[in-house]
Amino acid sequence: MGKISKLIAALFVVASLLLSGCGRDITNDKESVNISEEQVKENKDKEESKKPDKKPDENDPVKEEPKTSKGGIYKEPGMELSDFYDAYNGTLSRFEQPVNRFETEDFDFFDIGFDMLAATINVVNIVQFDYLQPGDNAKETGKNGKFDAVREKTGNIIAFRESMTREEDGFGDDNLKGDVVERYGFLNTETNTLVLEGTTKRDGEIISRFVNEVVILPDGTIMAQIFDKPKKPTDERREDKGNAYFLRCTEDKLEIIKASFEPDVNFKFETIVGKPDTTPEAMSEGYKRVRKLTVENDVATAMKY
Repeated sequence: MGKISKLIAALFVVASLLLSGCGRDITNDKESVNISEEQVKENKDKEESKKPDKKPDENDPVKEEPKTSKGGIYKEPGMELSDFYDAYNGTLSRFEQPVNRFETEDFDFFDIGFDMLAATINVVNIVQFDYLQPGDNAKETGKNGKFDAVREKTGNIIAFRESMTREEDGFGDDNLKGDVVERYGFLNTETNTLVLEGTTKRDGEIISRFVNEVVILPDGTIMAQIFDKPKKPTDERREDKGNAYFLRCTEDKLEIIKASFEPDVNFKFETIVGKPDTTPEAMSEGYKRVRKLTVENDVATAMKY
């Protein structure tokens, strides 16, 4: 994808953010992994400590850039977030046609295509941070201070954050004037790990939250987990719950388990970072499993738990 196409995509994402809110969540007795500013600073401090005290000797061997697929992920300095998304989405998109062809008379599987969409719907928003002001430490501030965004690169860590205060009501009661929508996280280009979190606050309280972890292993295998706790529904007929998606994708097989969890925007979860052999079954332990989507040999199948 060229720069112009990426720019158009980024502008579309920004426009979408201004029109709709997002936020998601989960509760569990597992280790809490919140993306705080302290966590981002800790990663940056680690990168600073890796810097050599002297200039490298020209005779020293040159360290290769991290590879996660043929040719590696990162193609252009300053476009790392876009390159990561392209690698992630490009791998998953190979399995779209079998999922689109999937036919069923079981009502519980009618929306199973959304399980793939859930894996990318938040991650696509990281692309816009490559289009702030030029330079690794870029900032953008909106008029009257209602919007601001930051992209800061330190070594292998690219930290990013955006915040927007809604100036008028949107669609439904999920997007009201005065709501504060935030997204923040970091990409480690050495380990090809993305951690992304988003919240919506109303009157100082978090009403919705999501967290995404995505890891692309050296052989191109993708692991991801997505947690989404929407705002509590006003319609009592709708269940208040969190949704979770656990994904593993190799060159020839895609597996996604959808699960649910107790409603709590302050949810805790166990990270998949540093666990290259984990499976969707292992990731989803402790959650209420709903269904599993498998795509293999150009055929999509589904099962219920």
